[in-house]
Amino acid sequence: MDPTESPPIETSPIDSWIQNPAENNGPLMSVVTWCLVSVAGTCLATRLGIRQYQGQLWFDDATLVISWLLLLAQVIVNQLSINIGYGKHTLDLDFTKVDLMMVYGAAELTIYTVAIAMSKISFGISLLRLTKGWTRYIVCFAITTLAIFAIPATIIPWVQCKPLAKTFVDFLPGKCYNKKPSVKYGQFQAIWSAMMDLCLALLPWQIIWGLQMRLAEKIGVGVAMSLGIFAGATSIIRSTYIQKLTVQDVSYESYNAIIWATAECSMTIVAISIPVFRVFFKKAIQTARTGYSSSKSRSRTDPSNNASAHNRISIRQFSKKTPDTLISDNFSKKGFGSESQSYVQLDDLVINEQTQQRRATSSSSSDAQPDSSVRQIPTSPV
Repeated sequence: MDPTESPPIETSPIDSWIQNPAENNGPLMSVVTWCLVSVAGTCLATRLGIRQYQGQLWFDDATLVISWLLLLAQVIVNQLSINIGYGKHTLDLDFTKVDLMMVYGAAELTIYTVAIAMSKISFGISLLRLTKGWTRYIVCFAITTLAIFAIPATIIPWVQCKPLAKTFVDFLPGKCYNKKPSVKYGQFQAIWSAMMDLCLALLPWQIIWGLQMRLAEKIGVGVAMSLGIFAGATSIIRSTYIQKLTVQDVSYESYNAIIWATAECSMTIVAISIPVFRVFFKKAIQTARTGYSSSKSRSRTDPSNNASAHNRISIRQFSKKTPDTLISDNFSKKGFGSESQSYVQLDDLVINEQTQQRRATSSSSSDAQPDSSVRQIPTSPV
């Protein structure tokens, strides 16, 4: 044997293997993964609809769409693998289909690794438009390392054993390299992913803390934009199950690793979408309240004072508009990723990309005076 080559791992005696056709984790994997990808897809579709309505579709949305499509592909491949026996004990498998099952398994590991990385990179791309200086360098570092560290994890499943079927059934003829280094790297990659989630989740707090906003609004925006912490938590949980991909009865024991990998990508997509929901529904509620107040005021107004009442209602309606409503007039709706967009908005943060000036769309009059460049008070007489 070549001295530079890793020693082949020892095979397990077949006597220690379990055979029980009644035990099957495949249905559980199928139900959970399809539910997760459906929830993520619903949130993503809602996000895209809102962003399209606001004329703010950009490359972060495209990256998130690619991530979800990869997640969907992973769940489909997983289902194909389940259909031919994945989830059963190894001795209960149809050995004529083990080669195909292992191809599905390796493809699944590759796909979900890329999907997870892309979902986190999408949030990093969003933050690139909201940051400057040292915070932007941190975001670039996170994006770069997430992409680089994902590459080996996509290759390892294909080169671990020859033939691939021996990854599932180690008593088959062939050769496998020591699986411990690959397990350690997989755990490192998952933990690093969690650390980058935490890092990217904390950056919005640095951005909003210096803005003129009420404390409650700062906390609300910060929490909404920091939900990636939950994706980091799922990544840590996933790291504890990676070793299940190398156990003796991998077909039966590895279901938790697949479920938590799907959960991590789904959680990231949901967490990135929530800030868009928050500002949209907040504006919808404000519009509904304004309309209700206006109709109520008109019903109580004397007909002889219609003109003055109309002026009072108009001013009241204007005073309740937030800067983001006015800024939205500056958004270009010419197409995806158009460079003519002067402003970018994420939750209650609005950034002028030309001047890098940051504003909060939820500033209260008690905390800060409105910026004259954003809000223009009409000069018509009251």
